[in-house]
Amino acid sequence: MPEGGLNTEAIAELDAMLRGRWPGSSRLPLAATKARFPIRQDLQASWRLPGALEGSSEALLISIDGAFPWTLPRVALEKPVGGISSPHVEADGQICVAPSSAVFELPVGLQHVEALVDDAALVLKNGRSGALDEDFFSEAHSYWSQVEPVAGTFLLLGETPYEHSLCMAASCGGHIVIAASAQEIKEWALRAQQDVGVPEQGFVLALNAPLHPRDYPLKPQDLLDLCEEVEATDVLRQAVKQWTMKTPLRVVLAFPHNAKRVFLGAEIPPPHSVRIPGAPNLGTPGFRPSVKGVTARLAAVARNPNRFKHWKAIPIHRRFLRERTAGPQAAALHDCHVVVIGCGALGGQLAVQLAQAGVGQLTLLDAEVLDWRNVGRHVLDGASVGKNKALELKDAILRRFPDAAISAVATSWERHYAVAPQAFDHVDLVVSATAEPASNRHLDELSKSGAIAPVIFGWMEPFAVSAHAALRYTGGAGLSDITDNCGLLLQPVVDLASAPALPQEPSCGAFFQPYSSLSALACVSLVAELALDALLGRVAFSRIRTWVGAASAFQDNQLSLTPEWHTRLNRMGFSRIYDRPIHVANP
Repeated sequence: MPEGGLNTEAIAELDAMLRGRWPGSSRLPLAATKARFPIRQDLQASWRLPGALEGSSEALLISIDGAFPWTLPRVALEKPVGGISSPHVEADGQICVAPSSAVFELPVGLQHVEALVDDAALVLKNGRSGALDEDFFSEAHSYWSQVEPVAGTFLLLGETPYEHSLCMAASCGGHIVIAASAQEIKEWALRAQQDVGVPEQGFVLALNAPLHPRDYPLKPQDLLDLCEEVEATDVLRQAVKQWTMKTPLRVVLAFPHNAKRVFLGAEIPPPHSVRIPGAPNLGTPGFRPSVKGVTARLAAVARNPNRFKHWKAIPIHRRFLRERTAGPQAAALHDCHVVVIGCGALGGQLAVQLAQAGVGQLTLLDAEVLDWRNVGRHVLDGASVGKNKALELKDAILRRFPDAAISAVATSWERHYAVAPQAFDHVDLVVSATAEPASNRHLDELSKSGAIAPVIFGWMEPFAVSAHAALRYTGGAGLSDITDNCGLLLQPVVDLASAPALPQEPSCGAFFQPYSSLSALACVSLVAELALDALLGRVAFSRIRTWVGAASAFQDNQLSLTPEWHTRLNRMGFSRIYDRPIHVANP
């Protein structure tokens, strides 16, 4: 058995190989390893490799943790650098390398160490020549935290101005939320259902060029000097004048890089909270908290010899989040307005997916309340039981995207259309997830005549073994062309005549479909993708998409296929999507 949890045999083998590969290599005592890397307590052994860097007398250190030989060694400089000396070299000298795929062939052996040493040598060479300086900017959060450990995260609630400006900041758990005004913070907290502290003054430094680590402000005086250098003194003085000094003055540093903006967070502590080295009490000598003059306050700030706290700063407003989630296509959906009718297991998940995809405005309609029996497959949970689905779904989406444009009405679409038909004006798409034949035929007729926008109808066949999404364009073919007078699909996948009866609750006519939320995902995806295709102009004609599950799903539920689909599936297969245009039934 490994002694003390370590694989001593593998370590001894590595020791011998290292000494053979790099003559003069030596293993460090464990106490020396712990002392050299005090923040990396998982390291269990390390070696000094002289001559590992070709053409240099500098030695490298190779370290392993307790999981060796199933984890890769780490490479470090012999001495810590204490700050930013080169890209991808941390303060304690650890070198961040991206090893080639061969290195991942486990268990670890000499070839891994050789590859890591080669990669480390290349990182050092390119870093010291300036070839990797761009990484300082694209990975600014990492380097900002290396020179001073980050205290937490600034959450930017809105688009940060491109010029120096005032802002407001408030605590929110372990974070600080930043917005243009106190009112914006309060509205965000209400919609996101978050507790925030009292908003306090802050300001934004909008830099015109990337900030190199050698120019990082570390002490309050550095920050004041940077403000003067970038002509932000006026904004600084305004912020300090309005500063209550009950909390630190929060500062957002913003700079451009690769057509994007990078944000860093800083703070100026109140002078009365500063501990001057050697002083018996808190506070900057000669400064009184009651002082109102800006010049006196700035002078007191400048006397603080200590480093200020660094914070990460990240946007969390909707445009940033949706593009980070859905990519560039999300921008094209920003101005789209979709009405979702029916907020059950299918419609609820659909609404969330559309919001996450970037759809700018959603209107949710449903007259029903959530039942405990449906919680198992609904996007809402037990906290929403007994409450209206549409209203609760709106709140659930706003907790994700507090600045989203979401409206919800606790009524049927028919009633809402009767009393407020203008609500369907300026709508790009209607999605019906009710699976109610009469209701859907009514929608189909309205869309056909142009009274409302194009409609997508989504529904599942018994036991969710197949699903359909039908798109009706104004004036074209639609649902009426693929369903009978009762609103039933003319060519269903499942032979309903031979299908077993649906389960029934102990109430008159209370039949229900048993299926899991996992089974419903295929239908959610089917409808959502067709919705995005329609909104982005990728489909120009009415069509129906059908997803058919695995053959085993039909067998397990004792379901038979209709003749049309039996032929189609024998030819083209199960577990796939069929996409067909809808033709007018009676031209």
